[in-house]
Amino acid sequence: MGPSNLSQVFVVHDTALLAAGVAFNTSAATANATKMGIYNVDAADYFATDLAAVATARVQFTQQTLGNIISTPIIDVANIVRINYNGFLADAQTNAVITWNPATSPAMGTTKNVMVRIALRTAPTNYESFANPSNLNLDTTGGGKIFPMIGNFAAGRQIFNVEIPVVSTANATAACDFVRAAILANPTLNSIFATSGTSTLIMTARHVGVEFDVVVQYSDASGAVGAVVASRTTPATNYTQVISAEKSQRARYGNFNRMYFPVAQVDYAQPGYKYDMIEIQYKHDWPSSTGIARAGEINTLKIFVGTSSTALAALGTIGTALGIAAGVDEQQIADFVLQTV
Repeated sequence: MGPSNLSQVFVVHDTALLAAGVAFNTSAATANATKMGIYNVDAADYFATDLAAVATARVQFTQQTLGNIISTPIIDVANIVRINYNGFLADAQTNAVITWNPATSPAMGTTKNVMVRIALRTAPTNYESFANPSNLNLDTTGGGKIFPMIGNFAAGRQIFNVEIPVVSTANATAACDFVRAAILANPTLNSIFATSGTSTLIMTARHVGVEFDVVVQYSDASGAVGAVVASRTTPATNYTQVISAEKSQRARYGNFNRMYFPVAQVDYAQPGYKYDMIEIQYKHDWPSSTGIARAGEINTLKIFVGTSSTALAALGTIGTALGIAAGVDEQQIADFVLQTV
């Protein structure tokens, strides 16, 4: 297999860059207090200068860890072709809301049972859901549930049925309570859906990437209310994305060796944190390269900058050095080819 481009992921929780005078291999970090640095190879020191103003410099981007630092190859600033900034975005989701009137079609209190059919269309596909499906923080509703069908999700839909028996009184609250109780009593359904509501039933997928349909009809398939669709889409930056990005690129760190007993790695992405993402794309020198990838290819460094409280309003000296004016739900692009030629 030929060489591939180099993709790296940094996770930092401090907007102050490593300062001048700090040793290159600085690893005084904890899992939730990591810094990054921009190392000036020619000056043999860290700096926070606007990179666009030092086109002739050679730099390495670094991240503190609990062991040796993670660092990029040596990069000519002139070879940085693009910086892309994505501010924190909250989850974007659409809940399934069952709003049928049990007094009309499909009516309760008739000779026919009412069937609530739940069609699960997709399962989570992010890296962390496969690498560590028991991670309770993947439940975005805060219920601490594990998605129960990873690795056993056949092509097509998985169908679940909740049947409401004939009752003497057509009551919306009673109907919704019946379905909610059935979901809560079923370990599989309760691990997939969170429920709320009174006279209406609100169903929310607990995990990123789950899509499902709900149809309410008589048990003989007549009198259908029609489908309501619920989906959860992966936002620009959140814990699920950051931990998945971090783990999927871990083998590229340089301290990963499959010949010996595995060593537990520290997860720097923190549940409950909100992350802005900076993506730096740079070229290899031509005709020679670092040996990791073909010369002339575009490599990518993703830097997730997180906070435990609110979405970041500023990126501190990180933003200053990279020419970014940070903001919430904002994207800015700097073209270093135009700035440094």
